[in-house]
Amino acid sequence: MRRLFFIVTLTAATLGVSAQRKVTLDLNRTVALATDSSLTAEKYRSVLDTYRFSFLAWQASRKPQITLDATPLQYEQYMVQRYISDEDRDTYREQQMLYSEAAVGMTQDIEALGGTLYASTGLGFLHTFGGDTNYDQFSTVPIKVGYRQDLLGFNALKWSKRLEPLKLKKAEKAYAYNLESTAAEAVDLFFQLALAQDQLRMAEENLQTCDTIYAIGCRRFKIASISKAELSILDLQRTNATNTMENAKILRDKASKQLATFLGMERDTDIELIIPTNHSPVKVDAEEALRYARENNPAFIETRQAVEEARMEMEKAKVERRLSLNIDASIGLNQVADKFWDAYRSPLRQEKAMVTLSVPLKDWGKRKNNYLQAQSRLSTAEKELSEATRDTELDVVTSVDDYNKRHDLTANSRKSLNIAQEAYDAMLTRFIKGQATVNDLSLAQNYWQTARQNYTQSLQNYWTAFYRLRQLTLYDFNKRKTIEHNKQ
Repeated sequence: MRRLFFIVTLTAATLGVSAQRKVTLDLNRTVALATDSSLTAEKYRSVLDTYRFSFLAWQASRKPQITLDATPLQYEQYMVQRYISDEDRDTYREQQMLYSEAAVGMTQDIEALGGTLYASTGLGFLHTFGGDTNYDQFSTVPIKVGYRQDLLGFNALKWSKRLEPLKLKKAEKAYAYNLESTAAEAVDLFFQLALAQDQLRMAEENLQTCDTIYAIGCRRFKIASISKAELSILDLQRTNATNTMENAKILRDKASKQLATFLGMERDTDIELIIPTNHSPVKVDAEEALRYARENNPAFIETRQAVEEARMEMEKAKVERRLSLNIDASIGLNQVADKFWDAYRSPLRQEKAMVTLSVPLKDWGKRKNNYLQAQSRLSTAEKELSEATRDTELDVVTSVDDYNKRHDLTANSRKSLNIAQEAYDAMLTRFIKGQATVNDLSLAQNYWQTARQNYTQSLQNYWTAFYRLRQLTLYDFNKRKTIEHNKQ
């Protein structure tokens, strides 16, 4: 699970400078670390484990349950009343008893009927002593098979078979949804640092440019090519550039610490980012996205589960309004003897059949109101399903529209950056040749820096929209497959 984290750690150790580690991350590796090694991802895995263990326990409960019940030793000493025929009177005598028994039982739920099939075998030993009484006795039940069921009752087994897989599916989809949410948060922190790094680079470049321009200005001032006021402006720009660079360093360090902490690294890790220069050429169709959202989004599954649970409660309340008719029938063999082997010879037939009936006579409307309450809950759950469907579908359609527009805006921002870069380079060349003023150069530089920031911001908006769409649909439109974060 942490293999990727170890690779990054090893890279950091190799590239480390003094006591501070340095790590180079691109967007894909950042997302992989966030969904693999972050504390948030570990928390979501623990939540998924809870549901998986619950599902495994339910699956195990559907199989035959075999138990051993035993009383290894039971000793009793008491007074017992005895009749002495020779003397025609009763008397009390001390009696002692040593008892031991063991039985192996098996039960199997029958989901289709809602009843339970059971079987057992057992052996008991009784040793009685005291006074003139001293004897041993063995009691055996070689086999007993039976079945019990509420014939008119609520079949909880049938509903469990319907609900438990749905609960697990919801948990797995919620796990994938939450990890995609973690990925989106990592993308946001990634681009916050990217913007801070870009601003720092621009500040450093701006300071270098200001130093160069100021040096040129000093030479031109000596030959009276520019005025004292214009030279002072160049000096002021150089001072401001120094302050801007120091502030940019502070913001960059803060953003780096936030990303490192989120990814589970040391806070002082020096992170250098590789900004994605290309974006996906894929555009998304809204109807296709809606189809995947209905299949995968946990909000749909959760509300469907709520409706099924409400239907279960309504059926239970409906059944409980009627009479209860239970049957319990069994057939087997048993025997009692003074010797162990004799207890298994010529066993006697043992049979039991029991029918119990419970009829509600007067409950002052309790069962009726429980049923009406269950009906109301079902109606509420169905309305919540409609609401969740409407809201999620709107979110998906809006996200698709946002993603497709961001797709085009990113390409336009890239073009604007190229134009601004060319314009600034040309203006800088003209200024060096004395063909442009300080104001002309400052204006071109501002356009260029704004275009750089806008391009990085457009990349952030694009990738945020991309991962938001992944989260809502749990579908990777680049790889054309459903997103499944399988826990190792």
